[in-house]
Amino acid sequence: MQLTDNDTIAAISTPPGSGGIAVLRVSGPDALAAIHPLFSTPEKLAPRQAVFGHLTHPDLGEGIFDDCVVTFFKGPNSVTGEDLVEISIHGGAYLQHKLLDVLVLSPSVRLAGAGEFTLRSFLNGKIDLSRAEAVADLIHARDAAAHKNARQQLSGGLKALVESFAERLRHILVIIEAELDFSDQEINFTPTEKLLTPVLGVKAKTRDLIETYFYGKRLEDGFRVPIIGSPNSGKSSLFNLLLGQDRAIVTNQAGTTRDTIEKGFIFADHTVVLVDTAGIREAGVQAEISGVGRSKDEISRADFIIQVSAPDTEPLSLELPEDLETIDVYNKIDMDKTPPEGYDIYLSCNTRQGLDELKKMIYSHVVNISNAGVDGVIISSERHKDALRRFYTQLEACERAVLDALGPEYIASDIRLALDVLGEITGETTPDDILNQIFAGFCVGK
Repeated sequence: MQLTDNDTIAAISTPPGSGGIAVLRVSGPDALAAIHPLFSTPEKLAPRQAVFGHLTHPDLGEGIFDDCVVTFFKGPNSVTGEDLVEISIHGGAYLQHKLLDVLVLSPSVRLAGAGEFTLRSFLNGKIDLSRAEAVADLIHARDAAAHKNARQQLSGGLKALVESFAERLRHILVIIEAELDFSDQEINFTPTEKLLTPVLGVKAKTRDLIETYFYGKRLEDGFRVPIIGSPNSGKSSLFNLLLGQDRAIVTNQAGTTRDTIEKGFIFADHTVVLVDTAGIREAGVQAEISGVGRSKDEISRADFIIQVSAPDTEPLSLELPEDLETIDVYNKIDMDKTPPEGYDIYLSCNTRQGLDELKKMIYSHVVNISNAGVDGVIISSERHKDALRRFYTQLEACERAVLDALGPEYIASDIRLALDVLGEITGETTPDDILNQIFAGFCVGK
């Protein structure tokens, strides 16, 4: 995708065949001219007015192709900053694709690339890069928590926080550079220790923001929760019970589950990915050995685990990481009148005894991992995390320059480098190849 393109683009903005109403968008200098031969209406198209009419054109077939509503947005007062036309038609896949095919027959119109509408919004200064990325996050949000975070980013939360960092650093830079301009005169320079205070404040907030990534990544991917235990302890039964559907095969034969099965479900407004694992024991069959290996791999990827024991199975002999949160479940409580002590939950998958208590404990673990963010901002992007880490490193260099009394020139240089890194988040200093990579991951039509 060429970042300098200023031609007219068109795309379907809703999934084909989704039913209801579909929207096709045309953006660029020839947007209005491109739809005039197709759109029949007695009314005049005016900016920001929705006009009802008919689509008629020989390339669309005989007679009226479809009823439609056309809305025209005059640039720069549009979402892309260009002339933009939205055509609302009935949502059939044939109607959408046929109209799009005819639109791009115009020599001045081409199909939009992935994310190109949002890219043009960014290039034309309608949104910064962090808000542009939030569009994709909003589309892919799987639960209420992820949706809330994406909305917060889209409303400019990260941009505002980054700008507050930049403003404090620029204030220091202005003081230093002004004093350097008069260095040949007898003036009292600001003590470097005073310059360090705002740097340390920004540094502390940056560290806290980087730490939100752990939770932000879970908003994107879900909390991974393997169910582990000895063979025939009831792991698959519990997996099905929590999901409310029969996803895993349940038999009385040990070793039935030989591969991991996973399924996400919404819990406490978050996506929890349950993983039914193979029973862990000394296995002799190659397929079962492989399944046990995958179970151990899942433990290494887990946010927390549910460990299941039962009165008719051998105790699980496995050394777990010390820092891994574990919910210890004693299953088949209906078979044991004198269950052993020390378990978190006593459960019967047959009678559902203890199920509500287990759900409350899962809820507690999810809530304990959640993060309120820094001024409400939680980062979920690897790119943002990387930029913030490099920004933090540059602030450390600035701090050392102050403490080592290297002089204002060195401090100013470190601050400028820090501001350049910070600008990558909002797109002020982001290279074109990175921009192309970001927007290539968007849906076509967004």
